[in-house]
Amino acid sequence: MAPPPVASEVAEETIWAGDIFVSEKQVRITTVLGSCVAVCLFDSLRCFGGMNHYLLPTPGANGRHGEWSIRELYQRMITLGSRPRNLQAKVFGGGSPLALANDIAAVGSANARVAFDTLKSLRVAITGESVGGIAGMRLYFENWSGLALVRQHQGRTEA
Repeated sequence: MAPPPVASEVAEETIWAGDIFVSEKQVRITTVLGSCVAVCLFDSLRCFGGMNHYLLPTPGANGRHGEWSIRELYQRMITLGSRPRNLQAKVFGGGSPLALANDIAAVGSANARVAFDTLKSLRVAITGESVGGIAGMRLYFENWSGLALVRQHQGRTEA
């Protein structure tokens, strides 16, 4: 396992809705979530990982759709040499930060449900989560350590 990088030497990658990012290099991946969901995958043996950010729980063939996005993230990890048994997942988002209509709350919870169901079908262990609620969040994921930090309006939590 590589030593932790010096903060000034860490590359940072910001992803947006529909994006999927995986790297074997040490990168802090960030995104902003509300009703969208991000799944962080981490290879606990090879110490690298990636993140997606999707906004739709419905079926579709691009990164904006949950199941497709999670399966694509998983496949990119496998392509880089991960073995399924070494993968761990963390799930974030799926809230209703605007606290408006029930439709918004339904989209957030449906997005989270897609993550849990898809990861279960792939037999990937979920080792952390911060889903639901009414606060938006900024997510930071250290792809070399698997550490995720969530910054919400009311503070910080670690998963």
